[in-house]
Amino acid sequence: MALTLERNTQGAKGQRESLADILANVDAHDTIVTSTCKKGSKPGNTLMSHVADAYSAAVTTGTVDGTDVGASDYQDGAANRALLQNYVQIFRRSVRVSTLAQEISNIAGVGSGGELANSIAKAVVEIKRDIEKSVLSANDARLDDGSDSYLTKGLATWISTSGGSVLQVPAAFRTPAASIESTQTTSNIEDSHVQDVLSSIFGQTGSTKNFVMPVGRTLRRAFTDRLTGTRSVTDSSNQIAATQVRTFSPQKGKTVTMSVDTFDGDFGVIALANSNFMPAATDGHVLDMSGIELRYGSLPQVTKLPNAGGGEARMIEAIAALIVYNPLAHGKFDLGS
Repeated sequence: MALTLERNTQGAKGQRESLADILANVDAHDTIVTSTCKKGSKPGNTLMSHVADAYSAAVTTGTVDGTDVGASDYQDGAANRALLQNYVQIFRRSVRVSTLAQEISNIAGVGSGGELANSIAKAVVEIKRDIEKSVLSANDARLDDGSDSYLTKGLATWISTSGGSVLQVPAAFRTPAASIESTQTTSNIEDSHVQDVLSSIFGQTGSTKNFVMPVGRTLRRAFTDRLTGTRSVTDSSNQIAATQVRTFSPQKGKTVTMSVDTFDGDFGVIALANSNFMPAATDGHVLDMSGIELRYGSLPQVTKLPNAGGGEARMIEAIAALIVYNPLAHGKFDLGS
């Protein structure tokens, strides 16, 4: 006969007396971009558009004293403008809780609002994580055709040499290849490659900036393993193998520090931010956060759905679009393992 007994020392699973009154969400990772980027105005349409502009190249030619402005001397101040566009995206989660689960069950860690309130609170966090993953993704923009939903173009596509294929970034504003490190792997990346990315971004913007880099766990380990400690090198002229020693500060009292949190380069500072939502664990986006914006059509809202007897149901929904002012101001690491 199968039955639940109190003969063992642990008791029934979930029994309040044997559990701490806490529900641990082991997958509650930080959402660095959605938490720190600008929050723009509410979209006025499903298609978001903004104008990007660029200065003309600097010149060293002078002007002869006393000469008049000729017809060919005038310039078009709008010649470098281009339209950058993206679609909105609907983010939705739905929850339902049976009558007994809501009214009778008394589960450890669930507050006075019961399972329904707990499910709603959890879904709101999950929507924010969905937005973060979409923002960091390689999704291209997509138009809702009745079977496929709207998608907002993700950062991995905004920051690319192609600029996507739908609502494609105009050629003059696509991120150049030099700002994207994709030729190296996590086992051979060096500080010079990071410097090269920063140098390329500076070449486009002329500004030395502070960047935030959401980074996958494998690339994060590579920054620590490859940019500190020791590594083998070869003297190409004499074909002699040697060990190159990188000097850092491994100790602070009794604490051994083996982590790279900030890369301070010649053309900017990169603050590394661990992320579990990158397209790949070997990826990192070098972001000027002042040039990234999320426009919310609606923040997560809870809508009550009909209860036909199966239990209370709720829909949690948000609408958002990612705006990148100028893809030339950002960079990317897209490494092999």
